[in-house]
Amino acid sequence: MKDKQQSYFVNIGSSSLLVIFLVLCLVTFAILSLSSARSDYSFSEKMALHKQEYYEASERAEIVVSEIDEMLYNISNEVDLSGQVKLINKNDASEEIFEYLTMVSTALSEVQMEEIPLQLEQLQTDGIVSFQVPAGEDQALVVELQITDYREHSNYYEIKTWKIINTGSWEEEQPLNLMPVIEK
Repeated sequence: MKDKQQSYFVNIGSSSLLVIFLVLCLVTFAILSLSSARSDYSFSEKMALHKQEYYEASERAEIVVSEIDEMLYNISNEVDLSGQVKLINKNDASEEIFEYLTMVSTALSEVQMEEIPLQLEQLQTDGIVSFQVPAGEDQALVVELQITDYREHSNYYEIKTWKIINTGSWEEEQPLNLMPVIEK
């Protein structure tokens, strides 16, 4: 009879250990799942904030670009009206585009649209208007428009750059020593 009691006791202990082990495994997986879900949630919140800041900056940049487009349209009409009296040949056409770029440069120099300062880089045959729209704490949307000859192109500018840049400073943290340094 003693043998039957011992074997019965051993069977209860091994099944209890197996149940305890399974419960510990399930608790461990539940904690890992919760931790993963929390990190995914915080990452998605950061991405949503980043996208919202980008779209707000993009909206402001679109408003500035539309104001620049309207200004270029008005300047081109002024140049066309003043150039109608002249006989147009190749020299007059180059003078007309020079006059157009001069008027654009005068109109856009030190101008702020939507509280965003514009910068104009005057080249020989065209100009580049650039500006930055803040897009969050450490980023900005950079826009560069190349002014084109309105008589040869269907629009007054070409978008050369429309991208997000980092404006914050990077601070180096303590390095991680992944491999021990062996000194001889």
